[in-house]
Amino acid sequence: MKRWCKRLAYLAAGLALLLVLLALAERIRGEWALGARLKALAVKGEELSLTKLKPKRPAPDQNVFTELLLLTNRLAVTVSNLDIAPPSLRLTSPGRAVVVAKLDEWSHDGESTNDWQEFGLGLEQARDILASLESAAQKPAYDGGIDYEKGFVDFQLAPIAEVKRSCQLLSGSVLYALKQGNLDAAHKDLSALVALIAKQTPEPLIICQLVRYACAAFAFNATWQALQADGWSDAQLASLGAAWQPCDFVKDMAFAMEMERAMTLDFYAQIRDSRRKLDHIIQQHQKTQEITDGALGALPTQGIILNWLHLPIWRVAWVAQDELASLEQWQFMIERERLARTNGWAALTTTRDGPKLNWRPSFESGEKPGWYDRLRFLFANENFSITDSVIRRTLEVQTQQQMVLAVLGIQRFRLRTGRLPAQLSELVPEYLAALPHDFMSGRALLYRLRPGAGDFLL
Repeated sequence: MKRWCKRLAYLAAGLALLLVLLALAERIRGEWALGARLKALAVKGEELSLTKLKPKRPAPDQNVFTELLLLTNRLAVTVSNLDIAPPSLRLTSPGRAVVVAKLDEWSHDGESTNDWQEFGLGLEQARDILASLESAAQKPAYDGGIDYEKGFVDFQLAPIAEVKRSCQLLSGSVLYALKQGNLDAAHKDLSALVALIAKQTPEPLIICQLVRYACAAFAFNATWQALQADGWSDAQLASLGAAWQPCDFVKDMAFAMEMERAMTLDFYAQIRDSRRKLDHIIQQHQKTQEITDGALGALPTQGIILNWLHLPIWRVAWVAQDELASLEQWQFMIERERLARTNGWAALTTTRDGPKLNWRPSFESGEKPGWYDRLRFLFANENFSITDSVIRRTLEVQTQQQMVLAVLGIQRFRLRTGRLPAQLSELVPEYLAALPHDFMSGRALLYRLRPGAGDFLL
């Protein structure tokens, strides 16, 4: 009996030693691969430091966002009461939309109707808010107050809904001024609207940029509506072009992706060094799993096994491998964004020489991970929400900005010469710094005259 006990003890000790050696081997493999990848990225000039990437804080009296926060409660109530706004760009056919200034009434549900008198009363009650927004738009800086140092471990998003509400309110005010034939008032609020969008540049988070795109849609639609009116001066059109010019959505989204890549690396550094922070993240994941019923991904183990076996082994053996897999997911999307930015959206679907994942190719193919991958890729296995749809949306918004610059240049040309340009190259360099670019095709924006109608298509 003692002999069998000794054998069992030796076997257990041997298995324990084998497990330790395996964990050490996995740790060495992961740290070597991660270190080599980080070094290779650094040689290529990739900036991976959160400290170097985080934006500088402006003085409160220079910050647009500070003014918006003061209006938080009033903005929510006012915008809710103005949900009867006219449709800013309801298409009637491809390339054709309803001119709201020609409407007397409209319907959103096909049953009840709304009119300008009712909408105007709501706007009149918000005149002091609009004045505050116009004033805020003149401030030189924008900072939503996000604490990038806490990163994804204790992530707290600023109340960015106020930005969208502000733009929605200004857009409604532009449409109302156009209906009244008050181009000066329309120009004032449209300029403030575009300025709010342009000044959101230094907010390097993807969710912030996506909210900014929603704001840009209000501005794009309001600009289109404004240009259906006659009577604009060259100076007014030029100032609108100057307001739209600095909106580099593609560059800012690229920076946001790079920022979140650095925040991901910082996330792993924090939970590697602190079991308390790791436990906090696990608790947050378990709460999310309960709320979503596992739709966003579930942890492979639970309870005692998770806390006393899986997590200790993960921290010793697999944390570097998990970090590398997450890094590769980000690098993959960043390189796809760069390919699309340079060559157009079509390049992502037509080229065979696009970026490839260098670690765990099943992430790219969408294959379900095996049991071992689920254990070691504790966080990289989660559903990665950044897809090509983010890239496409960015390119669409940037192309709309190029269309706005083009049409403002065309209208200024017509004001001065009494005719439409035969081609967009006639606008360079007096009205446009360069030919407008179509980020969807990767080529110059297309322009076609319609002589019989006396207008044009972009």
